[in-house]
Amino acid sequence: MAIDAYRASVVNRSRQDNVGSTERWASAAAGVGLTMRAVRSRSTLGRLLLAAAGLSMLARSATGYCAMKSALTGQTTLTDGLREQVQRLREAATSSTLGSIDNMEALYACELQELHSAENQLSAIVERLVPSIQNPELAIRFDEYVTELRSRKVDLESLLARANVDSRPHPDDAMRALVGETEKMARLCAPKLRDAAVTASFQRIIHYKIAGYGSIAAYAKALGRTEEAAHFAELADRDKVIDTDLSRLARASVNPEAAVIPEPQPSGSVRTH
Repeated sequence: MAIDAYRASVVNRSRQDNVGSTERWASAAAGVGLTMRAVRSRSTLGRLLLAAAGLSMLARSATGYCAMKSALTGQTTLTDGLREQVQRLREAATSSTLGSIDNMEALYACELQELHSAENQLSAIVERLVPSIQNPELAIRFDEYVTELRSRKVDLESLLARANVDSRPHPDDAMRALVGETEKMARLCAPKLRDAAVTASFQRIIHYKIAGYGSIAAYAKALGRTEEAAHFAELADRDKVIDTDLSRLARASVNPEAAVIPEPQPSGSVRTH
């Protein structure tokens, strides 16, 4: 399915390993060695330092990702790199307890879990961004959407409970990557450009969610769950309306305001009192 290929491509572009196989083996060996030295160390401080270094090397080997290397090469900040590494470790631990997806019911449940994760992540980032929005109408739209996202979270939790599915497994990695890009743009852009950048990033997320709801609507229909299929299709349509509204706002005021070049101050002007 083209929609699923798009969703997978987002993850693949956003989460590439930065440690090769040889480095991973070397990191594993170094991690084991440092951990053994920590056990033998008589100094409490030395034991803690060696253990921390050992665990860091083992994490580097297990995940194929090095936060420090990512920061040094300019791929991410050190904080974002560490967050990525911790998330990869959590996912590795989670995946070891999950069975394979071998039927449509399991695929439907997985997609439902990921949508729940996506809406939670999106709700959190929109709530954080609302206070920084300068365009009044855009701020109102974002604030209204926070309320809608909270409602969707409850709605998805109800569907998960009805299907007797745990909401925690299968976090949505693609949404996490898109949210990270949104946070990055909000952080890097000058205040006069932030509204335009955030609007564009948010529309990318909306397009991704439309794909997600389209996918699960198709799965529900294939399983004979016509009522749920219609519900998910309605949510996809609602996101399309939001996307259209954001495009209108961007054309009408957000982008023109960002494009205004401040008039240069005259040099050598004499201040009068």
